[in-house]
Amino acid sequence: MFTFMKRSLLAFSLFALPLWGSFSEPARLEYATGYRNDRLHWHLQDPGDGGPLTYSEVYRDLQFWENALTLTVFHRDIYLFLGADYSAFGQGGVVHQRYANLSYATDQPHFSFTPNGWAGDGTGHFGYCVNLTDGRTYKTILVPFVGFSYHYEWLQRKNPRPNPRFSNDAVGASFYNMYSSLPSNLNLTWYGFLLGGFFHIDTGGRLLFDAGYNYNWLHVRFHTRFANTVDMGPPLSTEESTHFSLKGKTGGNFGHTGWAKFEIRLDNAWRTGLAGYIDYFFSRDFDAKEKQSVAGEPTVKVTQKTKIRWTSFSGLANISRNF
Repeated sequence: MFTFMKRSLLAFSLFALPLWGSFSEPARLEYATGYRNDRLHWHLQDPGDGGPLTYSEVYRDLQFWENALTLTVFHRDIYLFLGADYSAFGQGGVVHQRYANLSYATDQPHFSFTPNGWAGDGTGHFGYCVNLTDGRTYKTILVPFVGFSYHYEWLQRKNPRPNPRFSNDAVGASFYNMYSSLPSNLNLTWYGFLLGGFFHIDTGGRLLFDAGYNYNWLHVRFHTRFANTVDMGPPLSTEESTHFSLKGKTGGNFGHTGWAKFEIRLDNAWRTGLAGYIDYFFSRDFDAKEKQSVAGEPTVKVTQKTKIRWTSFSGLANISRNF
């Protein structure tokens, strides 16, 4: 992976050096604020090829107020970018929880929860600027880059509904009631190296445009808990509470990031504009460690095959100044 990244950037840079002119701009500090919407889907399935799905959670319309601070430098064809953002007040949306292939039921009980939380991200890029329009009043700059990114999300899940869930589809009993809860936070972390490029277009007047893409090689860390209590009707007439703790991590995952930005030059120092960003990260199937605790019985440790997909959309307004 790293050999491919280094060779790609080196080959393009060496090819570009003798053909186009250099490019520099003053360092620019930018503040951006706006709306972010995330979607998360993860599931468990029994180990082995083609194992049945046993559990899933789908998070839709997680809404955040996002604030970002970035530093961009173009100096003698060298490009440097550092950025960090914090997304707060993650409310709205819904969590859909579903159990499957239960030993005591022929249906798939499902519940809904209300989520909230926060998220944080950090990114760094290093690249080379290729001026495709040297000597003209407008500029089109192509910038291949390598980098590293880190993404963290912390989520709470409350207010299960229905609670309990009544069903006549019990095995060995006339009915069952199921109570569900998500008693602790979900913690999700993605991090890894990236390779990409973008176009920077300066019209020579007041308008500027950026559009870019990068491919991500990612590690993922994941931790969550869920629990349920099941009351079986007659003739069994039993009650059992089970708590599940799931923790896993793996490398070899991938992702895509794209963005576009439009800016207006207010004067020689200040700019303002709008930008849109999208991230789509996905894990391979990996083994996570699950602890199952039933009151009065020893804790059981099992391995569950896990897969995660995460999508984030952002629309931000920005203002920046060079120095």
